[in-house]
Amino acid sequence: MALITDLGVDGGGIAQPRLKHKWAVTFQNMAGDEEPLRLNAISADRPKLTFEEVILDRYNSKAYIAGKHIFEPVNITFEDDLNGGVTAAIQEQLELQQNIIGLNSSPRLPSAQSGQQYKFAVKMDLLDGNQAVVETWILEGAFIQNVDWGDVDYTTSETVKATVTFRFDHARQNVNPDGVSGKATGGAGSTGSGFIL
Repeated sequence: MALITDLGVDGGGIAQPRLKHKWAVTFQNMAGDEEPLRLNAISADRPKLTFEEVILDRYNSKAYIAGKHIFEPVNITFEDDLNGGVTAAIQEQLELQQNIIGLNSSPRLPSAQSGQQYKFAVKMDLLDGNQAVVETWILEGAFIQNVDWGDVDYTTSETVKATVTFRFDHARQNVNPDGVSGKATGGAGSTGSGFIL
């Protein structure tokens, strides 16, 4: 008779999957207080990598090789708080990139002289349900490319959300840095514990 621990290919059991709702995001060297962003993030994209396709034309055929790579922008959605912490953090970063909609009036809308003055890093951790990290992404050379402040609506009780698009230069992935492992099955019964098998 098969036990639940026998499930899987060749009775090897089922590995515990990573769960989408166990994650955290932090920001390094971003203008303003990053804590409201960390606490109020509700959804985020993981990096998407694409290689350009280089076509090699020959006499009667084509071959393909990988060209330059590009990481697609990442969207992170935040719930805004009554204290305005999320809005203030985003606004301060935007002001660092270019003085567009802030309170400081300027006839020339100055912008940063170089990327090192406004670029920052974004760190995304997938967690095991406790404090152990099972995967880390670090997005390097990030800046805010787009902000969607969402909408308001009398007909709903939903929270106000802001979706921010982060463009970045490069991403690094560290898989299972804390060495976490486990099976999705367990608690097998035995004949000696009162179960009828």
